[in-house]
Amino acid sequence: MADRYRPLFKLDAGGMAEVYVAEAESMAGFKKKVAIKRVLPSLLKEERFLRMFLDEARLSLRFNHANIVTVFDIGKSASTYFIVMEYVEGTNLKFILQYLARRRRPMPVQHAVWLLNEVLKGLDYAHNLRDSDTGREIGIVHRDISPPNILVSWNGEVKLTDFGLAKASTQLESTDPGVVKGKFAYLSPEAAEGREVDRRADLFAVGIIAFEMLTGQRLFLGETDYNTVEKVRAAHVPNMRALNPDIHPELEKIVRKALARDGEQRYQRASDFSDDLLGFLFSQGRKVGARDLSELLQEMRQAEPDVSAETRAVKASQERAEHSNLILRLIEDEFETIRSLDESSAHSGPSTPGTAPGSGADPLYDPSAPLRLDEFDRSNEPTPSPFGGSRLEPTPVPHPHSAPFSLHTPAQRPGSAPYPAADSGPMDLGLPRRNPLPWLVAALALVLAGIVYMLLT
Repeated sequence: MADRYRPLFKLDAGGMAEVYVAEAESMAGFKKKVAIKRVLPSLLKEERFLRMFLDEARLSLRFNHANIVTVFDIGKSASTYFIVMEYVEGTNLKFILQYLARRRRPMPVQHAVWLLNEVLKGLDYAHNLRDSDTGREIGIVHRDISPPNILVSWNGEVKLTDFGLAKASTQLESTDPGVVKGKFAYLSPEAAEGREVDRRADLFAVGIIAFEMLTGQRLFLGETDYNTVEKVRAAHVPNMRALNPDIHPELEKIVRKALARDGEQRYQRASDFSDDLLGFLFSQGRKVGARDLSELLQEMRQAEPDVSAETRAVKASQERAEHSNLILRLIEDEFETIRSLDESSAHSGPSTPGTAPGSGADPLYDPSAPLRLDEFDRSNEPTPSPFGGSRLEPTPVPHPHSAPFSLHTPAQRPGSAPYPAADSGPMDLGLPRRNPLPWLVAALALVLAGIVYMLLT
């Protein structure tokens, strides 16, 4: 953990956390920008959320790949918890697609294929990540692949973020069957029906993004959340070449395979999807790389400076300068007390579940403990994210032919940014509660028996 973090500006905020860009300074005086996700202190009373947050942090520390945002440390202050992560100076795919949509043009085919390949490389790494102690696959499924969670730096680097809904067989927290996780318009049919999902759900989401980049049209966006889910369940894919004649039939065939309603007919691995995309590029003799994507971003920056998350955040701070400066000073004071969880555990006494962050060793997180697949190998186990996209509260989704269901989301966050904060609603802990009444009755019976015995003798 760096010796000191100085907050520069707030990047984003949600119902569960807020994200700041800070300057990290080491003992040697080295400085660099980082993104710090700060959990809202009011949520610490929610033990299940806290466990999920720490599950997320524990999972994210394992990633080490060029196409996944790096998490440096997990820390806590006197009042809350933090995740310190790489700050990607750039924008996200959502803003790129919005920029292109305003100009009524899709993304150039070669740019889209190259960007998709970078996303698939990150996914392939995560899907196949193995436990360093047992050698077994951890079984990660992202479950929230969507444009806001694909970051693109000004240099054309593509990085996947927000593993906050990820399901891994090592996670402590489980989810109930039939719970919708992820953004509605990027769900897979099996997720929209409340069925179990695996890595193929992520590949379906990449297929949706491929369709939208290549055609400039949304695929499954309905007038209401219910309509959107119904569209996802039907999984009808329009003729892509009718929307963009520049799409080669072979490329449309690849995207349609990723969008197959039946998971068995889809790509089974991210690497297979990636190989077909690269094979198409080579067959067409097209050369593309990060520099080409960077040139598109430079065009965007010149035409619309606000496409930069940093520009928007700084402008918002200037509009409310006095209030923001006061908040930043308070946050800076709090950042000065951040300690790594392993530091805190090493210098603190024992604690009990639900203990405040600054009051002792954290009982819910042991940074040195290996992930035990034999203990946590369950069928349904999600986690929240390091940097989150917009979140849905857990919503049971029955079979399409059962009673009507309602889909509800938390209040919309003001704007979007490359590091969206977690918005998962508070959940029922699901822990067994002991009823004290039987014990009281038993105690009373014992007292009465004693009185009767004394009277008889």
